[in-house]
Amino acid sequence: MIKISLVALAVLAGPAPLLAQDRAVAVPEMKVLLENECVRMQFHDVAVGEKTPMHSHPKYAVYVFSPYKAKITLANGTQLISEHREGDAFWHEASQHVVENVGDTPIHNLVVELKPASACH
Repeated sequence: MIKISLVALAVLAGPAPLLAQDRAVAVPEMKVLLENECVRMQFHDVAVGEKTPMHSHPKYAVYVFSPYKAKITLANGTQLISEHREGDAFWHEASQHVVENVGDTPIHNLVVELKPASACH
């Protein structure tokens, strides 16, 4: 019986896609309002015509301060349009994506990420 190590299997499978960076690393100028062992609360701002680098979030909730229209590109290449009104609030499972502001107003959201390894369940 032939045994293949995990390293050899990974080499045989080919190169892995680049993992998206945590948004705080990908966008170092983002404003973090609160961070502890349970959550990170941050502003998510994207100017008109601006595109974020590919980044990741653990599970998170969003509050929308002003209406916007964005093109979201997921890590697998899927694209979708996201439109929200002022006062909207929504939940997202963990994701990797690029956000491109394709509207005529800046995106200004409050994002609350749940720390995945948190003892705060």
